[in-house]
Amino acid sequence: MSARSLPVGVSSPPPQRPGPELVPGRRFQPDSAITLRIGFWVFGSVLAAAQAWVFRYQVTADSISYLDVSDGVMPGADWHGLINGVWSPLYPFLLGVFRRTFKISPASEIVAGHLLNVAIFLFAYFCFELLLRVAINKLTLSDEGSGQDQARVFLPQWAYLTLGYALFLSASILGISVKYLRADMLMSAFVYLAVAMLLHIQGRAGRWRNYAALGVVLGVGYLAKAPFLVIGLLILAAALFSAKNWRLALKMAASAFTIFLLIGSLYFVPLSLARGYFTLGESGRFNYLIHVNRVYPEWYMQNVGGAHGSFAHPVEKVFSSPPAYGFSWPSLVTHPLRIDPSYWVAGVRPKFVAKGQIAACLPSLRNLLELQAQMVLVPIAALALAFISRRTGWILRLKSTWPMWAIGLVGCALYVPVHLETRYVAEFLALFWFGIVLAFRGPLPISRMVVRVGTILVAASLLLPLTVSAGQLFTSVSEPNADAEAAAKLADLGIRPGVKVARVSSFGSDLGIERLARVEIIGEVDVQHAKEFWMAPLRTQTSLLNLFASRGAQAVIATLPQPGVGSSSGWRHLGSTRYWVWLPEQNHGDTTRR
Repeated sequence: MSARSLPVGVSSPPPQRPGPELVPGRRFQPDSAITLRIGFWVFGSVLAAAQAWVFRYQVTADSISYLDVSDGVMPGADWHGLINGVWSPLYPFLLGVFRRTFKISPASEIVAGHLLNVAIFLFAYFCFELLLRVAINKLTLSDEGSGQDQARVFLPQWAYLTLGYALFLSASILGISVKYLRADMLMSAFVYLAVAMLLHIQGRAGRWRNYAALGVVLGVGYLAKAPFLVIGLLILAAALFSAKNWRLALKMAASAFTIFLLIGSLYFVPLSLARGYFTLGESGRFNYLIHVNRVYPEWYMQNVGGAHGSFAHPVEKVFSSPPAYGFSWPSLVTHPLRIDPSYWVAGVRPKFVAKGQIAACLPSLRNLLELQAQMVLVPIAALALAFISRRTGWILRLKSTWPMWAIGLVGCALYVPVHLETRYVAEFLALFWFGIVLAFRGPLPISRMVVRVGTILVAASLLLPLTVSAGQLFTSVSEPNADAEAAAKLADLGIRPGVKVARVSSFGSDLGIERLARVEIIGEVDVQHAKEFWMAPLRTQTSLLNLFASRGAQAVIATLPQPGVGSSSGWRHLGSTRYWVWLPEQNHGDTTRR
């Protein structure tokens, strides 16, 4: 209806004041601040792509395990290979589907995995975008329904967007990263998505479809990483009591829980059948035994430490000085000790010991503080806002954002008692602080200039390390694909897929050559004592090498041997890489050559 056609006595509404700030009664518009949104998306995508590209040949022991598990998707393989006590199935499933769909060669599978990581980062970014929109829309709706005309968003729209994106990018690029093939980024995506759905449910009349969708997200999130089980149960409980009428929502929450379990049963049912007892995953038990009960030495499992029981599948110690171990696996894998670590601690039960529990918490808290140090201006700004708005009732408004900060807090606390790494909790810390910032709403008691300067400073403190990191990445000289080169040299020497080998290395992550060559490690010198091997007399070295050969190793692969070893002691350099190989048929019985 035009202004001319308005009834007599009814004045035309005043024109809307343009500007970036949210006003009462006006929902957050998806197209507003579009330039800011596009800028952050481009910036984050470029950072993730650069990080993945520079580290495209890099792997960890976890990465190799995920690749081994992903073989369960490949033609002719048994899908039961995806069911593992420690490594949850979704990420290796995606790796396997990606490899199979695009027919990725062994030499290129690590690079392909990093490309998949970028896609997962974009998925996590999309999930956070949904969370950001739901959260800001919810703020305007809550203010609109409060009946207080003076109530408005405490910060301008661009400030919420800037702080949200900065927290996400800091958590994702610095905290989690796409440097290695791991499932942490995938789990973070489902955390953001589940919290967004929880915020959407909060304060509304329950709807079956919303709870059903939440159950699906929680179930798939559990398939991404087993620790999501606890977070999922917390979110489900929060969804029950966040609805307007929790009694009406009870049946809906029960249906969501049923869907959660049905999807999760794709993992825990076959795992329980394989283990012979009910289990929802073994990663928690394994980490408790290692980091709290101090089962040692790590990976070689010779002493139960403070735990109960004895090893059902003990790793065999085959040499004393330097310590070396032998092991095997019923199917072809890269490293039997890494493919399913929970297998090697079977028969040992965790035991609560207060002293060990405290000792485990200290490094976890230290790692959490180091991660918080990267966001140091965020709590300072939050305290300043709390002081400024102490009379505006912001503490009461924390209730409206509690699904974010409470889940963020619980997510961080979940890992502290056992083992915390920054990649485990980065998204939870970002959620916590963003939930706190969103609670600041009310009359604006400070000038807009102060808001602008403060927001820019806080965002810069989060984004500047990313920018510096990006500059270093872009100027880095990328290393060649050394693992693929060394694997090709092994093939030239007659080391074919399926061959058994041993290794000598001071590193636990240099398993790329064995993975690409499709050989299986059946013995190795303790990685903590590899230097002792090179310092030992040549007769001792040769005795240990021949022992590996007698146990079926057709080659011994070494990483960065000491200068002077070379061909004079029977070692061959694998191209221009850091890898060397010793072949028993060419050195059999020779204990004197120097």
